[in-house]
Amino acid sequence: MQKYVLVCLLKKLDEGTEFTSTSWPLHVTIASNFVVDWGATNLLYKLTALLTNRKPIKTTAGDDEYFGDKKQIHVTILDKHDEMTALHNDIIGLLKSVGAIFDEPNYLEEGYKAHVTVQSDARVHKGDLIVIDNVTVVDMFARKDIRGRKILKSFHLIDS
Repeated sequence: MQKYVLVCLLKKLDEGTEFTSTSWPLHVTIASNFVVDWGATNLLYKLTALLTNRKPIKTTAGDDEYFGDKKQIHVTILDKHDEMTALHNDIIGLLKSVGAIFDEPNYLEEGYKAHVTVQSDARVHKGDLIVIDNVTVVDMFARKDIRGRKILKSFHLIDS
């Protein structure tokens, strides 16, 4: 089974775009690393159904924190938002229902903190408006390379 992550890209990138584990574009993690049999679970169809009629979510960048067991991952926390929590929980519920196995389940649901990781060349700042307007599936081992990443599919959340 392949490993994936679901994120909101803060800058539009085309499906098929590849990057490395050290050159992530700015994003908000919605569902952290998981493995699942994508094809056998009909997950694309189920995600489409789950995300249909979802509207973009507006939130604000808050304070910086450091994640990781050695506090080595610099992030900016997003203000708590009921719609963001609901989006995360609904997606996690769907993934669990099809047998997804998560690398770090303690950071899901009650342990989830919406955040943007500070990148070497880009970051968000306290007070910045953040719009969650897509849910993007990223292959975490593109071309069977542990450092390879590839955008597989973006679901766009649209105001009606």
